[in-house]
Amino acid sequence: MPEVTANADSELWDLQQLAEARGLCDWMFDQFRDRVGPDVVEVGAGIGTFTDRLLAEGAQRVLTIEPEEACADELERRYRDDPRVSMTRELLPDSPALAARAGEVDLVLCQNVLEHVEEDAAAVAAMARALRPGGTLALLVPAHQRLYGVLDRQYGHFRRYDRQRVRSVVEGAGLQIDDLYSFNLLGIPGWLVKNRLSEPSLDGGSLRAYEAMLKLWRPVEDRFRFPWGLSLIAIARRPAA
Repeated sequence: MPEVTANADSELWDLQQLAEARGLCDWMFDQFRDRVGPDVVEVGAGIGTFTDRLLAEGAQRVLTIEPEEACADELERRYRDDPRVSMTRELLPDSPALAARAGEVDLVLCQNVLEHVEEDAAAVAAMARALRPGGTLALLVPAHQRLYGVLDRQYGHFRRYDRQRVRSVVEGAGLQIDDLYSFNLLGIPGWLVKNRLSEPSLDGGSLRAYEAMLKLWRPVEDRFRFPWGLSLIAIARRPAA
């Protein structure tokens, strides 16, 4: 789980800005919407941007794992009175709360988290153990090591990923990959521009411009899968017993 170099206030602010990018968040959620089941674990839940969507989609029991104090405080504020949501501030791969769910979970959702974890293979193995037979791991990670720059260092990323590494850690955990593809080609130009700045951040103006372009771009990428994207998405399944 994240050990970020950015301070807690800046991370919280960035997540609040990202939550306002509803088009992007909806697009991300649609990549695994059909895998949402009653029992979900959300690894790196942030401030609940996707927790809300999971609950709206019918999740009945959601375990959020979020060690960043400012974000975890916000999750506590939002969901302390919701019996469907339980929260822990533990780290992967050694999360007792996750280990206690072994073989029970329909979906483990892990978006923009694995790059923060030095022992990424062990973290994926821990998530895989939580899945019931037939359960799904939905994984989104930053793509292309050539894009690694100031923003990655600011956010505490150990790496960016290629398909080979994603496949290695996922299949090494005993999971079967149903789909593995590039996502969000539109985001690459903005990321390159931000990485040229001495103090880059996710400012509201840039996100609003991105959202406006996404309305035109999303139908294109939904129809045609491109070999490049700002992220990689893996949808993997624990084989049935």
